[in-house]
Amino acid sequence: MAPDNKVDRWIRDNLFNAVPIAIAVMDKEFNVVYANHSFEKMFGNWKNRKCYAVYKNQKEVCKECKALATLKDGIPRISEEAGYNKEGRLTRYIKQTFPIIENGDILFLVEMSIDITDTERIRKERQLLFDQVPCNVMLIDKDFRVVRTNKKIREMFGDIEGTYCYESLKGTSRKCADCTAHQTFKDGKTHTGRSIVKGKDGKDINFQVTTVPLDVGDGQFELVMEMAVDITEMVNLQEELEDAHAFMQSLITTSMAGIIAVDHVGDITILNPAARDIFNIVPSKLITMQELEYMLPEGFLNQINAGPGHVHLPETDVQTIDGINVPVRLVGFQLSRGKSPMGMAIFIHDLRELKQLETDKIEAERLAAVGQTVAGLAHGVKNLITGLDGGMYMLNSGMNQGKVERIQEGMEMLGRNIERISKFVKEFLSFSRGREIQAELCHPSDIAEDVVSIYKTKANNFGVELIFEKKGDIKPAPIEYESMHECLTNLVGNAIDACMTSEDNDKCHVWVRVYEDDTNAIIFEVVDDGCGMDYEVKKKVFTNFFTTKGLGGTGLGLLTTKKIIQEHGGKISMESRLGKGTTFRIRLPRKQLPKIIEHNDEPKN
Repeated sequence: MAPDNKVDRWIRDNLFNAVPIAIAVMDKEFNVVYANHSFEKMFGNWKNRKCYAVYKNQKEVCKECKALATLKDGIPRISEEAGYNKEGRLTRYIKQTFPIIENGDILFLVEMSIDITDTERIRKERQLLFDQVPCNVMLIDKDFRVVRTNKKIREMFGDIEGTYCYESLKGTSRKCADCTAHQTFKDGKTHTGRSIVKGKDGKDINFQVTTVPLDVGDGQFELVMEMAVDITEMVNLQEELEDAHAFMQSLITTSMAGIIAVDHVGDITILNPAARDIFNIVPSKLITMQELEYMLPEGFLNQINAGPGHVHLPETDVQTIDGINVPVRLVGFQLSRGKSPMGMAIFIHDLRELKQLETDKIEAERLAAVGQTVAGLAHGVKNLITGLDGGMYMLNSGMNQGKVERIQEGMEMLGRNIERISKFVKEFLSFSRGREIQAELCHPSDIAEDVVSIYKTKANNFGVELIFEKKGDIKPAPIEYESMHECLTNLVGNAIDACMTSEDNDKCHVWVRVYEDDTNAIIFEVVDDGCGMDYEVKKKVFTNFFTTKGLGGTGLGLLTTKKIIQEHGGKISMESRLGKGTTFRIRLPRKQLPKIIEHNDEPKN
């Protein structure tokens, strides 16, 4: 047999079943009359069954039957169908239907089906990924026409397929100079860049753009895939952060308060100009944590590290880099992100100018009071001179008339008025003198106890119980003994006088207390349950030349007391209720007490 005949016979006998495509033959009544192995493998048993029963498990002809249409017009058709395979699973396939015609009559139909179930699934998955990926994706050809877009782009810019990308996205008539797609077309590599385009609302949108070649094999490509991530919010946030950083940097740089920041590893990251001025650190010098610990009060950094909360020292001293003390207010606190420590921040308020203003104010008040007191003293002396004239008249007339009683009365008048002049002059000199405190180490409780012992007898004579109370252990302190003694003397004397003028003076008390509070301040308190003061008296109690004792006082006692306490770096406060009593409180912070001029080995008793 000739080779061609063998081939023909093999094709006739075997090719139908060898073809890896499902092939079926059916008659005009839709009966499947023949099918190959691939068809049987795909759709199962076909013998004595209608095509619609085999393909789709239906009992009737399909509504849009392509075979029926071909039977009518004899035109071959290709369609995408969905049916059920022999396991009953949904199957998608492409079916080609063409007629077998003899003498113009359609005898049978041949249908060839290719299973595209997996292909369709993969296509849909890729389309879903393409559409749902959370960034803009589009395909661009070499003419920069948009070939395909995903859902994200369509939502943002509308339907731009078929347009030039630079026209639809940027409104220009030529491609962008920094176009990443152009670079990818040129060298076939991935490129990344930034791009600003106009949205549908006309607002600028910032994108991070990446372009990659869409390789179709052998390094050949006709399309570029462009992926763009909207980074507008990030750019806006970055700009806001830059603005905030510039704002904070400006605040830190121009702040009149010193600012120091230390990170979690102990590096000093911020040392603003005000802090450098306070510590006398030149702009180019970097300082270490050891130097910072030296300049700040002992243990201050440890208190901050102990956290949480802030450490506040209203008045303290720091040292400059060259060892000079500077009065400051300090605030320090930990920096953290959640529970993670980030370091610490320290704010320093220079009190040198404030201290100088306080000193100048005290001196100005003293000089003003001196001037006012001179006028008041002249008026007082004038009245006293009148009293002296009266005494001299009584003395002279008694001597001329030989009346001893008149002479004695004149002498008493002269003595009283001379004593009052002496008191005026002494208090005036005490208040008006300008000098530095001569502090020495002494026991604060000894000063208070000595004053109580001096006034004990006077108080008893007037029926006032004078009580001394010392609370806790009080260490010696640098105080000018005599001037602080004078302060307590003025306060205790005033308290006894207040008890004497009380309506219920048979049961009055004066307490003199001394203790140290938890801020390392020495406290003196003089408390009475005497007559107290009303609002108007309380307002004037520390003013110049004010007294409630008439001719018995000069009005300089409390002013002198206030001046001495301020010279010791302390403050005096007063609380009083009319008819209930008065409390004067002296507060002397140890860190603000004057320096010892002459050191004594033993505290003064």
